[in-house]
Amino acid sequence: MPIFILYFLAAGAASVGGPAIGAALYRRGQQDAAAYEGQREIANLKRLLQSEIDLHDLRAQAMRAGIDPDAVERGYRELRDGRVTVEQVAARVDSWNAR
Repeated sequence: MPIFILYFLAAGAASVGGPAIGAALYRRGQQDAAAYEGQREIANLKRLLQSEIDLHDLRAQAMRAGIDPDAVERGYRELRDGRVTVEQVAARVDSWNAR
């Protein structure tokens, strides 16, 4: 459980006894929530960048193999998005090798 939730709970409990303490804990919870969200965004960006780097390498390998890199990229994105199965991609690759 993210720590900022505890600050929000503590703020609610403290606001009964002392509004200033409750307000301070609530602000601290907001700060920690923002930091937590920032870390999640950084992790998501890192995964996105890594997938784009992998895709660049995949395109380079396709060009070296004499396969249309745009077709490979389309297949990669379709597989990633769940629009095709691994078996369908394997059938495509087999058809490319038959050429």
